[in-house]
Amino acid sequence: MEFVLNEYHRNTSDEELIADVKRVASLLKKESLSCKDYTEHGRYSYNTVKNRFGSWNEVLRRAGLSVEKGRLKYHDYCENDELFFEDIRRVAELLGRNYVSGPEYDKQGKYCRRERAKKYGGWNGTLIAAGLEQTPFRTGPKRTYSNEELFEEMERVWIKLGHQPSIGIFRSKGDTKINAKPYINRFGSWRKALEAFVAYINSDDDSDKDSPAESAETVEPIKANEEGTIINHKTRRDINLRLRFRVMARDHFKCCKCGKSPATDPTVILHIDHIFPWSKGGETVMENLQTLCSECNLGKSDLLIDNG
Repeated sequence: MEFVLNEYHRNTSDEELIADVKRVASLLKKESLSCKDYTEHGRYSYNTVKNRFGSWNEVLRRAGLSVEKGRLKYHDYCENDELFFEDIRRVAELLGRNYVSGPEYDKQGKYCRRERAKKYGGWNGTLIAAGLEQTPFRTGPKRTYSNEELFEEMERVWIKLGHQPSIGIFRSKGDTKINAKPYINRFGSWRKALEAFVAYINSDDDSDKDSPAESAETVEPIKANEEGTIINHKTRRDINLRLRFRVMARDHFKCCKCGKSPATDPTVILHIDHIFPWSKGGETVMENLQTLCSECNLGKSDLLIDNG
């Protein structure tokens, strides 16, 4: 028995593919074709034809055939982007929100969203193109992650590993509190989620700034130390996520005293410590901060009678 490879169709033109679809429709005397119809009677692979044009419905439209009603589930196909966007905005207004989820649009919308959403990279891209907001990612009833929650978990895992986490880490069950999907849904891809996190860490947004505060209300009240000296701090004692991550990254995610790291010993917990105690006038700035493990930090606290 002789084995022969199927004919190689990569160089087949679009016109030849569409002509063959029309041929099969004429042969079967049908106004529309299913994938099964073409697979049984077509000269080319069904996947070859579908992938060339993006979807089987697009193949049917180009061949002048009727779109499969079963695939569209009673929704009409809309060629006009603005009509499609207008209908999305109509449903969002009915819901009283500036966004609408895909399933919600399927129930109340006029058109098939799946075919059009491919053009904009997904449903969230379609919402943005329509002038609406992205759909918040939900893991259950009324559960939505904020950007800060996503970044905080990204920071925790990054510190634990001692290096940039891969998407595989966030897809592994039990290794993370939030899986990869919310990041991809929110930012578009895993790479874009990492870029957003780095931009957040490097940002000097006034709402969460590491630098000296501009008003007395943003720092702890003036206080006296043990000697009765009045201390007027220029920075807050609390260390925000951005500054904490920068300090740990500078210290290579290791304790500056004993060298322990969560990457080599999962039981190690890292803290950020004021080198010159805040209670004695030390400020919350990079130069006065260091990474210590919980044991070394406790030892220093006992010595200086200071916990930060």
